[in-house]
Amino acid sequence: MNARPHIVWDWNGTLLDDVDAGIGALNRMLADRGLPAITRDFYRARFRFPVRPLYFEIGMDPDREWDRICVEFHDYLAREPQHIRPDALAALAYVRAKGARQSLLSACRQDLLLRDTAREGVQAYLDEIYGVDNLEGATKLSRGRELVAKIRDAGPDAAAAGLVFIGDTLHDAEAASALGGRVVLVDGGHQHADRLRAAGHAVAPSLLDAVKSVLG
Repeated sequence: MNARPHIVWDWNGTLLDDVDAGIGALNRMLADRGLPAITRDFYRARFRFPVRPLYFEIGMDPDREWDRICVEFHDYLAREPQHIRPDALAALAYVRAKGARQSLLSACRQDLLLRDTAREGVQAYLDEIYGVDNLEGATKLSRGRELVAKIRDAGPDAAAAGLVFIGDTLHDAEAASALGGRVVLVDGGHQHADRLRAAGHAVAPSLLDAVKSVLG
């Protein structure tokens, strides 16, 4: 049997459907400051990593209150409903049934990532769960390098099979390129599919379609 690629999942916006939760948290913060609310279309057209510039665009001042913004956003986010996508468990199970290994790489802080993946019942499917050590939403590349090194240390078969990153943003594509893998992007996440396609990426309509395009 040919070696299967190692699937590296993104969390927020990919396995976890938290787009509306993020918008809700931002709008609570804007209301606290007497600023106008944003729409879903506005958010998905402007969201990117690092997230700091987005706060300038919606009227906040990260230069003056960045630490407060980071803590406040996650406090409000925890009050908003968020759940895994309807086909997330089916997609994870499909990867397992095909004999491929799979891990999670996220710009979410590690303790919050472990809490939320446990809550949603996905940890049993994952070989590794790699988050970051802060709330800044800047990048996951450093942790990605650690994860990729661990995967490749597993042996020549793991290295030869390659890596496939599945995510919902251009940062996922950038991470895949920087870490020596290929990417499959999915619709319905934090960035409009049109933005992803305009950058030259194919966009799968669902998580199951994404993994089937990789594993057959």
